[in-house]
Parts: sequence; structure tokens; C-alpha cells
Amino acid sequence: MALVYLKPNAIAEPLFNQWYAWSYLIPPASAALYMARSHLKILESFIEAPQVHQEALKDPAMRGAPFVNYGVDRLPEVQALLDRTRTQQANLLQLAEAIQTLDELLQEEANGYSIEPLYAKVPEALKGYVELVYDTHHHPSIRVMEGLLYQSQYYDRTAQSIALFLSDEDARSFVLSTPRLKDQNSIHLQIPFADSRWDQLFQMRSIPGDYSQIKESLKISPSDESLFASLFTETPPNPLQNTQTKP
Repeated sequence: MALVYLKPNAIAEPLFNQWYAWSYLIPPASAALYMARSHLKILESFIEAPQVHQEALKDPAMRGAPFVNYGVDRLPEVQALLDRTRTQQANLLQLAEAIQTLDELLQEEANGYSIEPLYAKVPEALKGYVELVYDTHHHPSIRVMEGLLYQSQYYDRTAQSIALFLSDEDARSFVLSTPRLKDQNSIHLQIPFADSRWDQLFQMRSIPGDYSQIKESLKISPSDESLFASLFTETPPNPLQNTQTKP
């Protein structure tokens, strides 16, 4: 291959800790809470009773419920993800615990008077990252200084990756309840979302690029090269048709 295009049906799925990276998994505070209150519980439930998840997903009414869409054969991989989450994401899990502890403290001790004395009781993991306030209904609340968290240990770019694969289907399983495990049809590249190499790849949907150069830039392993090559074509994309209605 020389100059090639990225195929129109080449899908790039952003992942955070192998879960679909929707908007609440980007900010550290909300990512920590979803990881602790949702992801861990879903993984633990599947490991405890994978058959229950399989049976539940046979019912269309359960679509969107917190059930993992994998068979029992993927149990070791799910267990490995759970173990990695507990170790590699320990900082975020600590942050989630601190947020819950501080919220409980405010509900118990903030009584409508000055909230300043409670700063001394803010958990260590949150010190310097929150402001304690009353909302417009006089309820105590936590205001997270999100900009500071992005500069802290809690914003972990190494947890970001993108899965690349081909798809000709419009339908897919519910994305928020099932982590993305590696398989023979997808390539998982542990490269942060803000990396400029993604711009280089995605512009190849309309501007041809050098296949060897993009393969080297993304450090595609020999075992993934065949699948990676299938994402590209020498055929230019169809030009956009002018659908504007003439007067």
C-alpha cells in the first residue's frame, strides 16, 4: 500500500479503562464515582453469576440494564479487568470514597450556619480540590474544582485508549453496561485521546495518507498488522452529493 484512505466503515471507539468513554468518564470526579458505583458492581455481579446476565439479556426489556453481554468463556478476562481496576485505578477509587465521605459529613453536620469549620474535616484526597457551599435551596453541597483535578494524579491519561474495528451493522449491544474486551476483530491502542496521531489517522477518511507512516506512528504490532491493514482502502470516498433544493 502507498497512499490510502481510512474506510468509511472503520469505527474508532474511545475507551476509558476498557469502558465506552461517554462524557461522564472524562472528568475525574464523575469517572471515579461511576467506576466505584457502577463498573465495579457490574463486574462483580457478572463474576458471581454470569448465567444470570446471559439469561437477562435474552429479554428485550432488559436492554440497557446493568448486565454484561459476554459468555461464561470471557469470565477470566472480566476477572482480570476487575483486578486491574482495583490496583491501577486505586487513586480514582480513593477519590470516589472521599467524595462519598464528604457528602455524608455535610448532610450530617452542615446546619445552615457557617460551613467553614467543616473544611478541617475534608478527606485528604479532596483537600484543595473542593469548595463547600449551600445551594439555592439551602442544602449543603460540594463544588468540585474540576480544572485542578485535570492537573492532578486523578486524571489518568494512561487509562484512555481507542478500539479500531470494521462494522457494516447499524445495530449493536448497549455500550454502557459491558466493558470492551480485546478480540480478534478489534485493535486496542493505548494512546490518549488528545494525541495528535489520532488527527493524522482520522483525516485519512478524506485525505489519503501513507500507510507505512501511519502504521509506524501508531506502533502497530506485527500480530495486529493484518487487521490494521483491513481498515484502509486505495478507493477514494464518494464525494458528498449536493442535496440542496434548488429554487
